[in-house]
Amino acid sequence: MTTWLSKCFCLVLISMLALSSTYTNAIDPIRFSISTSATEVLVNEEFEIKIKADLLNIPTNTVYVFESARAFRLKVILPEGFRQTGGSFNDFIEGELSGNKPSAFYTIKGKFVSAERSGVFQLLRSHKSANSASQFVEVDRLSFGMTEGLPEGAANARIALAGTVSYVPYLSMSALRSIADTATSVFITDQGGAGIFKHNPSSTKADDGALTIITSGKRYERVYSGPVNVEWFGVVGDGATDNTVALQAMLDRADISSIYFPKPAVSYRIKRLNLRSNKTLILDEGTIVEGLGTLGAEERMIMMNNVQNISIKGTNVVFKDQKAKYTSGEQRHIFAMLGVTNVTIEGVAANNSGGDGFYIGVSTTQKFSENVRLINVSADNNRRQGLSIVSGKNIEVVSSVFSNSNGTAPNAGIDIEPNNPDEFLEGIRITNPTTRNNAGGGIVILIDDFKGTNRVVDITITNHNDDGSVYGAYVSRATGAIAGTITFHSPVWKNNRANGFCASNYSSNACTLLVNDPTVINCNVAGSTHAVFGSAILVYREASALGDANVGNVHIIRPRVQDTRSPRKIVSAFAFEDISKKGAVKNCSLIDPVTLDGLDVLKYVHFAVLENLALSDKHEKLTFDIAQANRTLTYGFYKRVFHNATSTGLRTISLNGLPANYPEITFEVRNGQILRLIPHVNDNILPLSANNGKYIQCNVVGSKITLRKTTTNSWQVKEMIGTWTVQP
Repeated sequence: MTTWLSKCFCLVLISMLALSSTYTNAIDPIRFSISTSATEVLVNEEFEIKIKADLLNIPTNTVYVFESARAFRLKVILPEGFRQTGGSFNDFIEGELSGNKPSAFYTIKGKFVSAERSGVFQLLRSHKSANSASQFVEVDRLSFGMTEGLPEGAANARIALAGTVSYVPYLSMSALRSIADTATSVFITDQGGAGIFKHNPSSTKADDGALTIITSGKRYERVYSGPVNVEWFGVVGDGATDNTVALQAMLDRADISSIYFPKPAVSYRIKRLNLRSNKTLILDEGTIVEGLGTLGAEERMIMMNNVQNISIKGTNVVFKDQKAKYTSGEQRHIFAMLGVTNVTIEGVAANNSGGDGFYIGVSTTQKFSENVRLINVSADNNRRQGLSIVSGKNIEVVSSVFSNSNGTAPNAGIDIEPNNPDEFLEGIRITNPTTRNNAGGGIVILIDDFKGTNRVVDITITNHNDDGSVYGAYVSRATGAIAGTITFHSPVWKNNRANGFCASNYSSNACTLLVNDPTVINCNVAGSTHAVFGSAILVYREASALGDANVGNVHIIRPRVQDTRSPRKIVSAFAFEDISKKGAVKNCSLIDPVTLDGLDVLKYVHFAVLENLALSDKHEKLTFDIAQANRTLTYGFYKRVFHNATSTGLRTISLNGLPANYPEITFEVRNGQILRLIPHVNDNILPLSANNGKYIQCNVVGSKITLRKTTTNSWQVKEMIGTWTVQP
């Protein structure tokens, strides 16, 4: 037959997505198709058209054509001469896909009622609330014509890249490499490497299988903005694969400045990495990067050596190694910053190292690290320290936690300690640090290498909170003249196994050490019964220690000490003593203690061989009513003021054989009973009596006398009100 009714129509699937230029670099997470199994139909012969929607595996940071892109409404523009007779599809049909429902299917049944030489069925999609006034985009088409042809397979489905007439196949990487495709853009579907690649005829870049692909002499380059995803380079977070080589290759490339780590299924395993300058690492919340436990004695997990402009940021991100495999050594740090400039690490933990969690020090060409910021970081269970600051300028540590350091000395939460005299500790600012359960001090400061140099120490630590370390803070080994200031503001030290604060072998010529508004709670957990080693705040020199002539220059301002336990374990609130007897404790201050709760009132202060002590007591915590008992002054029984307000008879205070320069004491008569002061048999009270062993006394209310032990055998009257009579 030669009439139109006898003609057959050939149906051809083209599958094209034509997007307006508004959607450049955007992609639809759903692949739509319109197809038919019919290859030839006659006029008035009914056939079925199938419409399918498949949810694609596309990275979560892809820009989509529509908001809420997994939901949609569809319509089909039918060609002239076609009539729908049935099926499940109707215009504006609505659907939504998810992991539990990754596909949707619809059908159109119909027939051609007239012969048309050519035409198309256009499948359009829009957002889930679309109506006839909304914007729709073509996502596929089914063409027909009078000429014979074959339908193309779904593997060659074509979609249009935004605003162009060229096509973008959905292909695997291997499929692209195996065919000679003419498309100017492709969408690679490989797990972890999915994305749009565009042909760039002017490119000369090498094929890296991640950002550039070369096939049949054509270079395709990934279309992306923002950081480079490590998965594009084959990095796998399965907790087993060693990703060292792949990650180092990314870090070595100058054209990759920002690197993104998606949260892995388990962890990213590495041995060690060397960071280069001008790199930003962004890690998904909860990401774990785990070492292989194979570092050499001098190898670091993340090394930054003489580099600048580094940023490593995340939330609840953990870098950790295999500490149990390192039974010796102390240099296998998680993060090592050597002679770096402008480095920020934020929201990252550094755990289980064979050395330190974080180390800040020198390189061979720069004797300090500068402008380093650690923000909301943490370090737990490291072999040596949570954080070491060896040499730095403008180092800022904010709201960070350092816990459970144990394995090799100093075992500190934070250790601030230069290795050589040509290093620096300038502009060190540590704010809101928390240290816990460290086998050494919560914060340790050792600056002896700076003695006799022109270095100026500048360290400020604000709101330090330690719970359960051996010391809350331990400052030691400053055995000569050092310039500068170390300041603690408002620390809280509790449950320390030894002292809350200890300054040991700290020269009176070393930089000023200020401890403002400290609180010590329930220290001396180890239970020492010694007045020195069982104290809350201690300034001393060990018996065998060498060093400067005198120790001191430590100033305790407005302290609070509490012992809430039963039985109490704090022996004395404050202890100042040179146990070595080589010199004195000199140029110290104890200013206005605020609370001394739960302590033995007879043992608040232990003083021995003091010079130039500044002492005030406006809260009268060191003021003592001798009441109904006679008292004897000793090293461990010091009060700033003694009085007899509640005494009902004569009371005596024996000025036992105390050393020269013992701090001054005031004695007040607050009722009409006699208050008698008795010097040692070899001591006198000048200028009232040059005779040894003669007491003085008074019973006139309002009278008071202030004495100071100026020499081995003489007390000197510093101030006197009222009449004090000398023993006949």
